[in-house]
Amino acid sequence: MLEVNPDGKVEELSTYPLDYYGTCPNVGDTIVANYFAEPTFYSVQRRYFVKESPEFSGWALIVRRIDPTGPPEEVWREWQAATKFWDEVAEQEKDEEREARQARVEALLARTAKTPRPSRATRKKPSSGKSRGQK
Repeated sequence: MLEVNPDGKVEELSTYPLDYYGTCPNVGDTIVANYFAEPTFYSVQRRYFVKESPEFSGWALIVRRIDPTGPPEEVWREWQAATKFWDEVAEQEKDEEREARQARVEALLARTAKTPRPSRATRKKPSSGKSRGQK
């Protein structure tokens, strides 16, 4: 992804493979990049397919930074709220699973503690019905 600066100079912004975006973004698409503390919004201006050699080819995206006021910013806020919600759900599910596992272990330990173990003297060897030496 290459950014067109306000002075018109093109600079490399990222080298992520396009599958990072799911597919090659189209001209007019908006990319929200959270490379730093605050998200930056880019509009895809052009796409170029570059075939440097049979092994090295791919899409070069030309993007321009845009003002996020309005729908882009609202989409970002909603996305963040949904991420926070689902992170909390996942954490709650982990906690519930941990508590359920702990309860199972405690129940098993309680059952084991109540069941007296036979002494070595009272334990019987399993019998196959055959005496030693018989096959």
